[in-house]
Amino acid sequence: MTTNQDGAVLHAVRATNLITAADAVAWFAPGTAPGRQVIGYTFSARAAAWLRVRSDGTAETVPDTVDVLSEAYEMVLFDGERELRWLRAPDGLGPAIAVGEDPARLPLGDAVTANPPPRRGDAHQTRLLEGDPAPHEVAGWTTLRSTRYASVHLPVTSVAGTALTVETIEYLAEDEHGNLDIVDTRTLGLRAIPMAQVQVRTAGSTTGRERTAA
Repeated sequence: MTTNQDGAVLHAVRATNLITAADAVAWFAPGTAPGRQVIGYTFSARAAAWLRVRSDGTAETVPDTVDVLSEAYEMVLFDGERELRWLRAPDGLGPAIAVGEDPARLPLGDAVTANPPPRRGDAHQTRLLEGDPAPHEVAGWTTLRSTRYASVHLPVTSVAGTALTVETIEYLAEDEHGNLDIVDTRTLGLRAIPMAQVQVRTAGSTTGRERTAA
């Protein structure tokens, strides 16, 4: 296994206090670079749901009848450069962690970067989401339908002949014997790619893209 040669490492900041999911969004979203958007997903007792963060810090979901932030027990948001991780405690509050390679882009909080910080690996990982994408009636959203899983709505635009993927990057640490271990993974974004580029890894193969549920 090799690592990148430009010295990129993963920095981490934790919100000083335990906060709600909505407060975690308000803490994280202002650092988004121009031209990027914050999207992600939440888990609740009701369901898993994808969302997009609007410019005013509220969550856009499809359908919009459920307040996913108030019901969430776990949330992951990302804008391509940074990632937010939040986990709810029984009182509704929880720790919020923001990670990214540029510490100047991270929100104010307590630095919790590992020492030494994990180094970015060379390869991006691409996971193919299960299902056939179809444009949703709400602009900027796509519905994935499959025979194995319930339909899911994602904050990404797709066109005919494409498949949806999640792209991630791995971060590595070296132990005292010189071995490199994967210690963290950061989500880069949702992507629509031409079906002609899709390669699904099966049990008997070692290369290609991995298929997963949305």
